[in-house]
Amino acid sequence: MGGPRALDNGRNVHAKKKRRISLTCILASIAVLYLLFLSFVMVAFDGGKKQENNSDESAASSSQLRNSVKEDVKSQPLEKKQATIHDFCGSCMFRGMDFNCDDRIAWVMKVKKLSKTEAIMQNLNYCLKGDNLYAVETNDPPQSSDPTEEWGVELEPILSGSFIKDVSRDEITIDQPKEEKGKLVGLRDSREAEDIVSSVLSAAKYGDREYDTTSNSDATKSEGGGRTAEMPVLTAYCEPVNQTTWKAKPLPIRPGPTTKSSLIPVEFPNVKSCKNIQAQWPIDTPPVDIDPFLPWIHDVFPSADGKNVVFIAQNRRRCFNGQRPLNHDEKLPKGVAEHKNYIHIDYKKNYFMRPQSALFQHVPVKKVNVDNESADDEPRYRLASHEDADPDGMETRMICRFKQFDSNTGKLSIVGYSLSAFEVDYDYHTKRKGYLRSATAEGFDNHMIWQSQLLFKCPVPPEFHEQVRSGDTVVDDYSTLYVDLIPIRTPPRYTPPKEFLQPRYNFKGEIEKLFVADNEFGKDHVLPKIDESGRWENIPVCMPSLFTHVIPKGEDLNALVIPPEPKIKNTIDILPEAAPKIHKVIACTWAATTFRTRGNRAQVGDGKRRLQEWLEFNLLSGFDHIYVYDNSGAFTNEDSLADVIGLFDKSQVTRVDWPCKICSNRDGNEGERSSQYAAESSCRLRFGAHARWLGSFDTDEYLVPMGDFNSMGEVADKFDEDGVKVAVFKSSPAKPRFDLLDDPEKSITSKMTFTPTVTEDETFLHTYNCNWENFPRNNDLSHRRKQMYRADYVKLHYVHYSTITILSQLSEEEFKSAGETWLPRYKEPHDHLVDEETEATMLHTKSKVEHNTNGWKDRCKQHVSSKIEGHCSLGFPFPKDFDSNKTPLRSDGWAYNCFMNEVIETRWWPKLVDAMAKRGKVTG
Repeated sequence: MGGPRALDNGRNVHAKKKRRISLTCILASIAVLYLLFLSFVMVAFDGGKKQENNSDESAASSSQLRNSVKEDVKSQPLEKKQATIHDFCGSCMFRGMDFNCDDRIAWVMKVKKLSKTEAIMQNLNYCLKGDNLYAVETNDPPQSSDPTEEWGVELEPILSGSFIKDVSRDEITIDQPKEEKGKLVGLRDSREAEDIVSSVLSAAKYGDREYDTTSNSDATKSEGGGRTAEMPVLTAYCEPVNQTTWKAKPLPIRPGPTTKSSLIPVEFPNVKSCKNIQAQWPIDTPPVDIDPFLPWIHDVFPSADGKNVVFIAQNRRRCFNGQRPLNHDEKLPKGVAEHKNYIHIDYKKNYFMRPQSALFQHVPVKKVNVDNESADDEPRYRLASHEDADPDGMETRMICRFKQFDSNTGKLSIVGYSLSAFEVDYDYHTKRKGYLRSATAEGFDNHMIWQSQLLFKCPVPPEFHEQVRSGDTVVDDYSTLYVDLIPIRTPPRYTPPKEFLQPRYNFKGEIEKLFVADNEFGKDHVLPKIDESGRWENIPVCMPSLFTHVIPKGEDLNALVIPPEPKIKNTIDILPEAAPKIHKVIACTWAATTFRTRGNRAQVGDGKRRLQEWLEFNLLSGFDHIYVYDNSGAFTNEDSLADVIGLFDKSQVTRVDWPCKICSNRDGNEGERSSQYAAESSCRLRFGAHARWLGSFDTDEYLVPMGDFNSMGEVADKFDEDGVKVAVFKSSPAKPRFDLLDDPEKSITSKMTFTPTVTEDETFLHTYNCNWENFPRNNDLSHRRKQMYRADYVKLHYVHYSTITILSQLSEEEFKSAGETWLPRYKEPHDHLVDEETEATMLHTKSKVEHNTNGWKDRCKQHVSSKIEGHCSLGFPFPKDFDSNKTPLRSDGWAYNCFMNEVIETRWWPKLVDAMAKRGKVTG
């Protein structure tokens, strides 16, 4: 049986064994080479330069934290020794936390899916043993993830504050602004060093608006009295900010006497009327430009119950978020950061304004006794952890000091203190929306829209509640009660919000929760005295908003209260105690006689005509009251919307003079339409408190009741019955009907473009009743949507979005207790996309301007699908019951491209024409 076949089998077995041995040898050789490679890499680590900071998100975010820096260690640099993996100390406490490095490595391996070697190498700088290594144990601080912490000569005076601190106030000349061909020249065009201080002082003395002079501004006048010479003057004490001290841990204490001597006082004598306080407040050239820790206030008023003074402020840093692409081979100044090959146009001001981000973050404080100070002195506070903080100091940012003026004696007395409270928790909202950070050191964060509006309040001393509620603190249009606002100055936290959430959220901190207040601030960081700190001083506490703008002081609000709302299903029992509701549905608008479109591409001057028509229509369609924030003063002192508003009864329309400018009219995330955003918040908190439903709309946006509804009040009742809190309206710019426009030849240009103009005998509602998509619209249109919402449910609204609501601010336990389904990332459960056939619709009559008619003679003859908007901005409506099998062209060659809303055409337009004819027109 052992013939050739058996021999061949034996050879095959031998060959297979040989191949297996060869393969084993090859694999063994590869393994040896791999080990040699690893050995080489480790040697490279041993002989290389100092390790960079770890790159995982958790460690990078906590690199600004974390251990106090002893002065004796800093003053005596240690001999540098290179760390290797053999120096890893697993039993060492990680950065002084309550867990050791082995715990940290285990967590990184689990969460980051790294090998043990990778995890150790990423965290090696913080887990070293030995006395001669740069490590946490030797108190040498880790490098920061903030790219601006290593700055060059260009940024040093900005971040250190020396360019403000070194200004010689004795050499500053405060000149009256000049006008040249309608444009300001001189001081406020120069925004460096002493010119910043000079321009702020100039605006304070002569008025905040560019065209103001000592005599021609109505905004500085007061009807029926106003502040007298003996009464306190609104003053900002500007404190130079040194951001370079933020690197030290614990945060250095600001020396009181030295700080006091550096304060730059700026008085605002033109703020002298409670009725006109929004028009007189220093906004366009604010003291914030000197001291970025001061809140950029746009409005201030007491709550209806007299228990709080409410502040509407904006984030000044966002004004300087305009960007440009980097040039080829452009070298950035040391410390200046780029993002996706873009850089801030004005990075100096952007970095200088970094303290504005801190104002959106809470800081815990504890009241303490200071040696050699009596109990009768002002309260003193120290920075604290959540565990040590007082109940009213758990989440604050300002110290509030109240003072009263005695007109008989001329004496100003301190009558109480309190700590500010936020209207919303911005950091918690960042976490609920699933974002990693609320703000960044580099400033590329304009998409965080809830970081635009800073809303907070100062609790009024209880003994003054009734006086403030009734308006009795105001005499002859100025207040006898004042509040001083003292910011608590700590650096912004660029770490994930969950690293320092308040205990009330019951957030279970994992190993990455590394922000420890005692390490950041120390345990004995006592804040300077109030008069040794930068602050706003003598802010008048005026009357509640209805008494100031709507009804006579002393009128019984309870007599104006509307009937109780209908039974609501899915009622949320967490709504706050509401002020008296005197209106069911109100509207707010921010408008002007003229305005510039985004990017300043065009000037539109039909503001008066639009407003009159819009007011008439909204009163017809069921809005109970409309508040107009008149922004005309941002462009001129020669005209306003007052004459248009004067056509309407004061019980229906209220004008608020609001002349402050948009600080950045750039497109998209680079823009900051600060004036508009603040106006919306002001209207919501001032007047929305007294209404059930509120909508903020532009004067080219018409809410039209549909189906069986005859008014928006009826529609709102249905929303209440259905448990809706936020009603969402689709919106897309309509096309003006070509046949209803004025003759194009009247405004034709050499480029063959023209300005589409609505004729005097037509209305905007009728002319623009032509949507490129037939009703009901199918497209999402989410970026253009507008909303009407329950004013007591929405806590922060941002043009198109109910950004923060009562529900979104609840902890997980509270959320579930309210009967809601918890999701880690918040999604509004009580919004409702309005049915455009049976409930209501929005017609957006956005003005078409000259550049919209480029190539119109060709584009408007090209048929496009009715599912897209097309390139023709002029409207050629499809005939009713148009046969889709026919060619979609008119006999004159124009292509059909839009659809009329028959309800508007047959029901609402005729009503509007009749109402406007009865009232008469304001021309101009």
